Amino acid sequence: MNRKIFTSILVLALAAFACNMPGEAPTGEATEQTDLAATITAQALTLQAPTSTPEPPTETPTPEATATITLTPTPEVPTASVSVNTNCRTGPSTQFDLIGALNIGQTAEVVGKYQNGAYWIIKTPGSSGNCWLWGNYATVSGNTSNLPEYPSPPTPTPSITPTPTPPAAPSNLTANKACNNAGAPPGFIYAGGNITWKDNSDNETGFKVYIGANLAATVAADTTAHPIPPLLVAVGQPITMGVEAFNSGGSSTKVEVTFSCP
Repeated sequence: MNRKIFTSILVLALAAFACNMPGEAPTGEATEQTDLAATITAQALTLQAPTSTPEPPTETPTPEATATITLTPTPEVPTASVSVNTNCRTGPSTQFDLIGALNIGQTAEVVGKYQNGAYWIIKTPGSSGNCWLWGNYATVSGNTSNLPEYPSPPTPTPSITPTPTPPAAPSNLTANKACNNAGAPPGFIYAGGNITWKDNSDNETGFKVYIGANLAATVAADTTAHPIPPLLVAVGQPITMGVEAFNSGGSSTKVEVTFSCP
């Protein structure tokens, strides 16, 4: 486009110059015409010249790729795990029967909740049915918003354990004495040997052995003999030993035997 403008102006300048060619113009006029042609030529050259070199386009940086965040889906079925091995019962307290446990490393499906007592109702591990898990050591994963709220079962009536009947008294208590005066002061003697008896009960916890009124030993159930401890007594002094059976319900009648040395 600039080239066309330049050519047009140059043609007009030459035409104007030619128009003044027929006669010899005065020197002043010729100079003026020459200056006009030069001015027109200079303006044409100015239009022809490039204005300025455009700057190269600035590169637009390519945006870095943003890492895609992978969302971990929330399990649809809530499950429970524990930090301490925890009992599982038929209701929300220790008054209810123990029917299972959830141990560390195990998980169980959660089927309900009991917010009043911080319990979760889970499927009983290793068994059928449900049980109540204390939430103090439990961690539940998954959506619990749709879990039903369970009502507490009726508190069970504690069963009364009957007090056992005191055991029957032993019988046939016999002193198998062994008297020895070696090393005993004059007029004294050492008594020894053992006592034996018949066990007449089947519910005793054990037997108590007495020397006089003092408890000398306690022996296990089904025992039927006990040694006479070495006793330094006066010659002919009577020695009384007794035995009674016992359990949590009480003690039997005490049976006694009396003997002396020699």
